[in-house]
Amino acid sequence: MRIQNLFSKDVASRLPLIHPPEPNKTLLVNDPTDSIYIGKSRFLKVPFFWDHRRLINPHIGIVGITGSGKSYLVKTFITRASLIWNTNAVILDWVGEYSTWVKQAGGHIIDLSKEKLNILDLSGIGVDQRVRQIMSAFDLLLNLSSYPNARYDVEDALDAVYELKKAPTIEDVFNYLKKNKKHKAEHIIHGLLKSGSNFFSGKSSISIDKIITSGLVSIDLHNLPTEELRSLAGLTILQYIKETMRRRGAKNKRDIDLFVVLDEAWKIANDERSDVITIVREGRKYNFGLIIASQNPTDMHKTIFSNIGTLFILRLVLKEYRSYVKSSLGYNKFIDEEISKFGVGDAAVNTIFSERQSRVMTFLMDKIDGEEPLFIYTVKGVTMKIEVERDQFVNTLYELGLEESQINIVKSTFEKYDGILDVDKLIDLLYKFGFSKTAIISFLRRLGVNEIELVKVFSLVSLKKAGKGIVGVELEEEVASVKSEKLSNMTINKKRIASVKKKTTQKKTTQKKTTQKKTTQKKTTQKKTTQKKTTQKKTTQKNTQKKNAKKKK
Repeated sequence: MRIQNLFSKDVASRLPLIHPPEPNKTLLVNDPTDSIYIGKSRFLKVPFFWDHRRLINPHIGIVGITGSGKSYLVKTFITRASLIWNTNAVILDWVGEYSTWVKQAGGHIIDLSKEKLNILDLSGIGVDQRVRQIMSAFDLLLNLSSYPNARYDVEDALDAVYELKKAPTIEDVFNYLKKNKKHKAEHIIHGLLKSGSNFFSGKSSISIDKIITSGLVSIDLHNLPTEELRSLAGLTILQYIKETMRRRGAKNKRDIDLFVVLDEAWKIANDERSDVITIVREGRKYNFGLIIASQNPTDMHKTIFSNIGTLFILRLVLKEYRSYVKSSLGYNKFIDEEISKFGVGDAAVNTIFSERQSRVMTFLMDKIDGEEPLFIYTVKGVTMKIEVERDQFVNTLYELGLEESQINIVKSTFEKYDGILDVDKLIDLLYKFGFSKTAIISFLRRLGVNEIELVKVFSLVSLKKAGKGIVGVELEEEVASVKSEKLSNMTINKKRIASVKKKTTQKKTTQKKTTQKKTTQKKTTQKKTTQKKTTQKKTTQKNTQKKNAKKKK
């Protein structure tokens, strides 16, 4: 009986008896002048100072829905890394999200659509190794491995142009294939040279050595025309950085010279053949750290989850996403349930320390303590409360298709109500801007509103749209019914009048035709009678004449 009482919920809540699910504080607390402060643990309020030297590698993963605080965490992290270790940062920006912030922070922005990138540059490695890298990228992004003959022709062309020229380009590969009538391979490579995508042709206009030593640099890929070209450009730059950093070596083994951010780079993060997987798997070999961020965890290969030194899990709504992460990391149901309830900036952290640990190191944090204020918009519904980072919310509005003036109206509406807005007011604004119900539902789903809440929300909107409550709705329906009935009666009367007119006209026409017919028949009869009498008279006269003639004889 005493044992049962010991484990009852009122006693189990005594933390002195049970250690909360957090790592030992000696693993979280490091020298504040030589590590990056992230925030405090939820239960024991232990400050977490991130130190790559205590982890198996310096690579970081961040997953969470739109507006959960991913970009806020990235900005905070690379800002503090720059202050503490003088670390450079290169952001490979797939969606153009970081340009404004990088400009405000005094960094450099490279719009790759206005530059040239020669994917045949050797970047300090041998021809054979570079050919293997290029072929791996083509297999991954151009699906070249599905065409064995064309693949052989492209590889043969690469070997040939490296022998023929000191600094060949992809145009040389295309011309070689065309000259030798390798039509399938020629067609595949021609896709990299079409108008609008010819930034792969010619000599490179960007310097990798300069990029990795220029402080904060954002390489904006979002203006490239297709996802395949964005991914090929991003993967090529990552390959060049990898080889350059390996060749240079770290200046100070205790510090990290460079962080490379891959944001929404799903095409190169979920395939085991990618250099992203190679870098994560080989740990510290390349002397820089990767930060891989995505709103969809399934966009990251499981190898990343099982090998990455630190993973931040922010709010995840879809159960399939949470299950993917949970099965990859092995944390318990309690952590999983808490993740589904996270607000903006809340996080679960999975760390793989260099020192051997007796249990999985996934713990909960309070809000991430960022470098700048975390502005949050809250959307309230019938039984819901969705928190979204302001910048992410604005980006989502842009993606929906709002103009600048419309976005300013939405922002001013939020500010009017201290950053908290009822969902029906937000929907009403979007309706006024001309967006359809389907588009609005898609937008709300991106914010993390589930299907049950969507039904409740639009039921409320439909009710409030009537304007006067239930009685008003019934009255309006009755008025509409009466109007409809009157219109219906008017329509019926008009139809009846038209029908009577039609019948009268038809009757007159019939009578006229009958009269005309009788008159014609009468005239015909009279004519026949007259003709008959005339004929009879003539016959009588003839007979009389014959009789008279006989008498004379």
